Amino acid sequence: MFWKKKDPLKAEGIAWFSYSLMLPDKAEEDEDITVIGNLGIRNTGTETLSNPIICIRIKPPKNVRLGGKIGSVSHTALMIDGSNSEAWVYIDDDWKEKALESGEHWLKPYNSRLIETGMNLNFAYELRISSHAEETFSIVEGFFYCDEIKNGFSALNSISVNF
Repeated sequence: MFWKKKDPLKAEGIAWFSYSLMLPDKAEEDEDITVIGNLGIRNTGTETLSNPIICIRIKPPKNVRLGGKIGSVSHTALMIDGSNSEAWVYIDDDWKEKALESGEHWLKPYNSRLIETGMNLNFAYELRISSHAEETFSIVEGFFYCDEIKNGFSALNSISVNF
């Protein structure tokens, strides 16, 4: 009798941005550019990925406001929201200062701790880009980390807005 040697477990994944860009209506007072979308993460390996963390890096940091279903662990709105999208929380208490200084938003899902093989995890976001800023461009990059992939990997694409 022959036993088939088990293939070693592989921790692999991909991340990508999908989004829509909405330009301001010339007749409206609000002149912000809005980007609505998702950062998708898919486990393409054979090993379950645990304790997922994402980093959304925005350059320049002062031009763009990041929104979505983001809060703190004690934020009650995350617990009573009936929508189907995953709630996310900042991993640091001083997230606001860090985000304004470095442009990096470090987030983890409120509920999901594991991404099984072949499964996806999504971060739904809204970006508001000021069209009155000195710099006339914004770049948004995404990165994914977990216990099994400590060095992480970058998203396949980024968001680049020039105006």
